[in-house]
Amino acid sequence: MSSKSSKPLSRRQFLRITAGAAATTQFSIMFSPSLFGQRSPLSSLAAQQATVAFWGWPTQITRSLDEQGKDKLAERILADTGVKVEVNLVDQPDLNPKLRAALPAGTGPDVIATDFDVMNPYWQFMAPLDDFAEKEWGKNWKTDIFSPTAVQEMGLVSQIVGQTDKTFYLPGNMQLLGWLYYWIPDFQKNNIDPTSFKTFDDFTAACKKLKAAGLAPIAASNHPAELADWYKMLVEVTAPGKMDNVQRGVGKFTDPDMVEAFKLVGMIYNELAEKGAIGTDAGTSIQAFQSHQTAMAGTFTGTPWFGFLNNDSATVRNDIRNNWGTFQMPGSKGLAATDGGMAIVASSKNKDDAWKVVKWITVGHGAELAAKDTDQPYGAKAIKPGSTGTNFDTNLAGPLFKALASGNNVFRRVLCADVYKAIGTTIPGVVTGQLSPQDAAAELQDAFDQGCGKWIKKT
Repeated sequence: MSSKSSKPLSRRQFLRITAGAAATTQFSIMFSPSLFGQRSPLSSLAAQQATVAFWGWPTQITRSLDEQGKDKLAERILADTGVKVEVNLVDQPDLNPKLRAALPAGTGPDVIATDFDVMNPYWQFMAPLDDFAEKEWGKNWKTDIFSPTAVQEMGLVSQIVGQTDKTFYLPGNMQLLGWLYYWIPDFQKNNIDPTSFKTFDDFTAACKKLKAAGLAPIAASNHPAELADWYKMLVEVTAPGKMDNVQRGVGKFTDPDMVEAFKLVGMIYNELAEKGAIGTDAGTSIQAFQSHQTAMAGTFTGTPWFGFLNNDSATVRNDIRNNWGTFQMPGSKGLAATDGGMAIVASSKNKDDAWKVVKWITVGHGAELAAKDTDQPYGAKAIKPGSTGTNFDTNLAGPLFKALASGNNVFRRVLCADVYKAIGTTIPGVVTGQLSPQDAAAELQDAFDQGCGKWIKKT
């Protein structure tokens, strides 16, 4: 984190309900020229006034905030590239119906901020970016410019579109899910070493040890994004590698090993999380961990926390730098994915200028500013998060950035918005005993069959 304080920022679903939230940033607008091209003076480019329509939802890559929290995205893109951008941001659930109406009719934007939770079957309306990228960076641009994890994700999108020889978006900031945060002093006092965890049972045994010592083991919330994260993590425990297959028609959500994941989520919330976690909002859950009411945090696990764990409290800033560690859920896999990427709509009449916008946000000056402000890792290798020179760089950032950059993380995302939504609506019923794990799994399967089965099975 920067040496200055920072207000909460980032995580795609978290910002669905906090779309108007501002964030304090710490960077200088006098920035050295990027590896990806020197900024052009506004005076020499303003006359062009090319206009790019940009749709998205409020997240890190769709805003560029000054030190007062004011959005400068359009202004900075114009200053650096000469391209005038018209930004249209809506809450993420509202973007899906907008795309559903606009893209088939050819009336959509030039550029879209992408996320699997939104894009669903709309990748087919995106323009291949290979010619632009190869002209910019050469034939081996993917591996030269992007991390192995980012290249892996771009490849998955190409599979979904059904054109494996083409690339349809550039990843911006990346996320690694499936890692829990913990108070190092609590673990040390109770002789718990997370590096010794080999199985999920090892993890639950540690939780019970903390509970016996009078500590609430885990902070958790009822936010749909977090519920989906828990389910995806625990599917890797009960049915390793199967999430990817089920979403391609190989197996079903109703298979016993997939159902078992619902049982584990219920156990987490009822036995290991703080009392009433399923009725707790994300902000309250975060504060519970920050104020040391719990020994661990399961709220938005992994790198998504970096943007909003820190706040104006000097105590919290000290704790994130010195007192918190992280470990991967044993028996699971790191869930590496783009929080927000950028794609060009195939029907755009302004692709050259759209490319300038895409490049600026994902690998250029915009990415530099955002990465240094929020400590979020990016898909582009040259975009480096800031370093605090404290234990944060070792205990939190170090393990997560290393895992994300290695490319060894299994990509396990929910590829269909309807299934994602069903996870968030069924888990509370399972936790409260109003819905059986079998019935919850059946609802997921119905959502898949009705909303996404046809297009997924074509890939």
